[in-house]
Amino acid sequence: MVDVLNQSEIDKLLSAIASGEANAVVEEPGKSVKVYDFKRPSKFNRDQIRAFQMLHEAFGRYLTSTFSAMTRSVVSVDIANVEQIPYEEFVRSVASPTTIAILEVNPLGGKAILEVSQHLVFALIERLLGGKGAPPSHIREFTDLEFSIVDKILHRVLKELDESWKTIENNVRFKLSGIESNPFFVQIAPKTEMMLLVTIRVQVGVTEGKMNLGLPYHTLEPILDKFNPQEWFLSKDKTLSEEERDKLREKIEGVEVPVTAELCSAELTLREIHDVSLGDVINLGVPISQPGVVKVGAIPKFSATFGKTEKGNIAAKVLEIFYEEY
Repeated sequence: MVDVLNQSEIDKLLSAIASGEANAVVEEPGKSVKVYDFKRPSKFNRDQIRAFQMLHEAFGRYLTSTFSAMTRSVVSVDIANVEQIPYEEFVRSVASPTTIAILEVNPLGGKAILEVSQHLVFALIERLLGGKGAPPSHIREFTDLEFSIVDKILHRVLKELDESWKTIENNVRFKLSGIESNPFFVQIAPKTEMMLLVTIRVQVGVTEGKMNLGLPYHTLEPILDKFNPQEWFLSKDKTLSEEERDKLREKIEGVEVPVTAELCSAELTLREIHDVSLGDVINLGVPISQPGVVKVGAIPKFSATFGKTEKGNIAAKVLEIFYEEY
């Protein structure tokens, strides 16, 4: 915010300059000074950082579905920050003990690091073992059983990370090569090398924790030119080739979708349900000749009549396909 001087302050400043007590600074036109910190050189431009954020926002959405399914609870995952910092600064900012996954980034040849706060890991473990997901009273090392669960969790996370990175490079794969608890035992880059740090906020029940994905500059350098948001938007408009269509068809063929058949529905109060007895007739409000609806997921897709087969199984006969929303 720019400070505005009042008239008395302007008069004092002019008198000080006239008396020689203050020197007037005259800026030369066309020249400007930009502060540059040689200890923190900028390796990533603004567009590249924005591209990284967009990429990992998709990773956050994938991870939300994965964690929610694993823990059978509502899990929230969002990107808190994306910045570039020296590797040494990142190591010093990490508390110990913590969960640090050392990742091989193939085929780029470099390594990356994924740090998950201990509170978050213990909350996930407790949910997977049937608990409420409350954080532990104190931070400690993992037992052998807990360590095997952590390994499975990390592999699920890397699977979603691979999926999100297909936007940039289809062949990039993250492979878990080791797990450490002390950040000072991990050296994947020189101390002064800049790395891209993606901070991810995760909410599991009442517990909130963070994940930090660190990618050194030398690891990303071979594909850094591909981090251009404008190319991503243009690529969305292109038509899929037959090979791409086959890959997409192969991925969705194994997806299981629930199918339900509804004849009709009615609303009853608790009192009416309580008073129902043998022989009562409930008026459903539709004639028996009216067809029912078959839903795929939550979307009505077919009109159908219901009956039984010769073997006595309940069946539905499709009468009409709904090409638009019912």
